[in-house]
Amino acid sequence: MRKLLYWTATLATLGSAFAGFVTLRTFIAPATQPGLFSCVGLKVLGTSPCPFGLGLFALLAGYSWYLVAATLNQNRLLVLRLIATAGLAFSGWIAWRELALPALTLGPRYWETFQLAHVPACVWGFLVFLATFILTLCLRTQPTVER
Repeated sequence: MRKLLYWTATLATLGSAFAGFVTLRTFIAPATQPGLFSCVGLKVLGTSPCPFGLGLFALLAGYSWYLVAATLNQNRLLVLRLIATAGLAFSGWIAWRELALPALTLGPRYWETFQLAHVPACVWGFLVFLATFILTLCLRTQPTVER
């Protein structure tokens, strides 16, 4: 189970680095086209969703690395799953608004102009949150053996 916890922490750390880079890029040199390293379009509380994703990734990474060093119990595992669920829900909502909703609204015209290179960073963050969420569901606490 420790291996899954390491993978969770590593993925959350990579997500933090990715979200940090995109957030920094958004404030230094805002892009005009959506893409892997740009956050264009939807605004949350007047800013791009990237800083919020960064906060959720950082919280998930920090808590995951804490659990690597600590004893994993049911309460700590529940908190980890709640953080992963919050990240998945937030990024899923953003991905829905940025990718799925335009596809449903525009229909075939959307897919005629669709380019994988123009998929927003939020959607890629959603995929990382999804992977970490699945890993947290696979984690189990070790049963205590009484002697």
